[in-house]
Amino acid sequence: MSPLLLFGAYGVLVFLAMYLFIYIPNKKKQRKVKELHDSIAPGDVVVTIGGIVGTVVKRDGEYVTLLVDAEKEVTIQVVLYAVGQIKEKK
Repeated sequence: MSPLLLFGAYGVLVFLAMYLFIYIPNKKKQRKVKELHDSIAPGDVVVTIGGIVGTVVKRDGEYVTLLVDAEKEVTIQVVLYAVGQIKEKK
């Protein structure tokens, strides 16, 4: 077997391993995050990636307005992709 053919075979194996162990799991994770962001609706209690807990008041395209303190009516506007999890669905 020539060294060039062997080197090419190893290159294909490395590429295949990278595809199986990196690309496919990352794609599944991105799909889950997209489903999470698509399911956000007013009334849901969410947690941002920064740790802020709030109730969704309004969703405007790529932005979400969160009610942080209902007593003082404190709201903040965050980018949709800053929402890390939904704590309670409405």
